[in-house]
Amino acid sequence: MVIIEQLNQFLKKKTLLFGEVNSGKTGKTLEILDMFLQDGQGPDIIVLDLAPERVDKVGGKMNLPSYFNGIYLTDSISAPRKSGKNERQIQDLAKKNAAIIEFLFSKALSQPQEILFINDATLYLQAGDFTTFSTFLEKFSTVIINAYYGKSFLDCQLSRREKKWTKVLMKIVDRSIMCYPLKKEQAE
Repeated sequence: MVIIEQLNQFLKKKTLLFGEVNSGKTGKTLEILDMFLQDGQGPDIIVLDLAPERVDKVGGKMNLPSYFNGIYLTDSISAPRKSGKNERQIQDLAKKNAAIIEFLFSKALSQPQEILFINDATLYLQAGDFTTFSTFLEKFSTVIINAYYGKSFLDCQLSRREKKWTKVLMKIVDRSIMCYPLKKEQAE
């Protein structure tokens, strides 16, 4: 009964989990995913993992449970601010990511799933088209998204664009939840 009550917070809604680097966004997303899986909804789930591989304790793909029985889509995504050597290279990497992610959108839309999980949506918001993104989200009845929103990275054009579109995303979802980093004593 508790799981059903918890699931009702997310079913038929669009939810955004946001916060700083290492604030537990992906962990919280996995907790919510696990509730759906325990409820037997795995076959209705598609997970889009847009995170880059972990670089300097930042980013990282989701570590799905072994019993995940939905569809998992990912690709090789760059961490523009960590990999780019200058502003132009950062922008080029972000644009390349957006093209890769739009291909993942089309793959996702070819599936019949109604529940969508997105890990690290900000990798698309850095250079992608927000209208394309919001139209894509509308195709699913239940959406759980996590996104970086903080001050961990230096101010640059990409960071400003990412923050702008994450704020817009906060306004169009049904619910936004801020994630906070665990204090050292809580983590032990």
